[in-house]
Amino acid sequence: MDDVRNNEKLPPVIKVRLGKFINHRSTDITIIILILSSVFIIILDAAHLFSDKTRAILNLIGDGITIVFIIELSIRFFAAENRPRFFLEYAIDIIAVIPVFRTFRILRVLRLLRIFRLGLLLGRRISFFASIFRKGAGEHFLILMIITIVVLTGTIGITHVENNNPELNSFKKALWWSVMSLVAAEPIGNPPATNTGKAIALLVMLGGMTVFAMFTGVVSAVMVQRLKHTMEGHEMELKEIEHHTIICGWNRSGRGIIEEFQSDNQYKKRDIVIMAELESENDLHLNYNVINREKVYFISADYTNVKYLKKAGVDRADIAILLADKSLPRSDQDRDARTILAALTIEKLNPKIFTCVELLNRDNDSHLKMIGVEEIVVGDEYSGNIVAASARNLGFIPIFDELLTSKYGNQFYKLPIPSKWIGKTVGEMFSLLKEKYEATLIALERTGSKQNFVNPPADTILEGGDKIVLIAREYPKFN
Repeated sequence: MDDVRNNEKLPPVIKVRLGKFINHRSTDITIIILILSSVFIIILDAAHLFSDKTRAILNLIGDGITIVFIIELSIRFFAAENRPRFFLEYAIDIIAVIPVFRTFRILRVLRLLRIFRLGLLLGRRISFFASIFRKGAGEHFLILMIITIVVLTGTIGITHVENNNPELNSFKKALWWSVMSLVAAEPIGNPPATNTGKAIALLVMLGGMTVFAMFTGVVSAVMVQRLKHTMEGHEMELKEIEHHTIICGWNRSGRGIIEEFQSDNQYKKRDIVIMAELESENDLHLNYNVINREKVYFISADYTNVKYLKKAGVDRADIAILLADKSLPRSDQDRDARTILAALTIEKLNPKIFTCVELLNRDNDSHLKMIGVEEIVVGDEYSGNIVAASARNLGFIPIFDELLTSKYGNQFYKLPIPSKWIGKTVGEMFSLLKEKYEATLIALERTGSKQNFVNPPADTILEGGDKIVLIAREYPKFN
């Protein structure tokens, strides 16, 4: 209840806009650049490569970057739906901005903790790093981040506190000491003389033991699972997306559906949420050389459950596609029953959504028609019809292939007629469409009767609310 009252203080429109801004791709890329710059400044300062004046300027820039991080975290706090969860998810980032205050200047090394945030952002926003995690090397990337933080923390800390120790008073010596001590899990060479130096040595040793434990699976099981949940779940981003497409269930056609949507200029920028009872996103076997990873979200859940449908943002979605699910072994009747249940739930949660359902048995379509499902596809029937048509009409398949894909050539488009066309005949529009738009009219949908007229007679008069189905190379834009 406290969270609800706190969030009510911020107007909903402002909160939504702040959420979209702070989770935008450009914002994430900016944060990535700032994190890299901040870490680079810390290393340059510790290495004493420049004069005191130049280092002072670098430190000033570093403080400015930290202030930007404070502003970013503040915006995330105000836009957060759940404040306690915010503090849990961004605890490391909050600690990392503490050194902006003069009292805590000695803790400037804490800024290196931002490397964890860098790894998460890279995994979410850059397809190369995302593919690394999908291929099972996420554990190694996480270990690399920990090694980097421990080594740099040990190097910078020892350089500052052991400046009178000839074995450790330069950045290069301290760097090698930190690396070797982490690997050996004990101080290499002369031990630090100061108490602070000994504490840093202990930190490096503990870091080495932690890395070893992660390699053996004791620590990585927890930490990597949390990282995968952050990158694959996209919980915060799922709360912000809208006008997206939800795919419920999964089978071999799912991959082609996503590729088709992302090949179409009208839909390529829209998000797609996949809900299926699979263990991880890897089980989808998507081709990320073709598919834009940033626009695809995966939820491992039962798509008939209201809780998970709401999590997928069904109330804000424009399209729902229900596939004949093959995630788990079930009978065809059970698959259709679950599909019908999910369709009923989706239509109740969002009556305005456009729902397309794949059935295995045509006998079950009456239930879907009663609840208002717009499109029903029986895959086996269409497969048989296509095979029969291709056998009767030689060379039919290449034409059909072109029309049913948005990747190349001509395709189908359905769009409402402009008001100035009302009263004109199909024959008049046929010629106009061909001459001006290089499009061919093949069908007419009469909104009042919900009836489709394929190859309508030339003397058919167009009425208000009519929609036409065309074949064209690109989406026609009527003047």
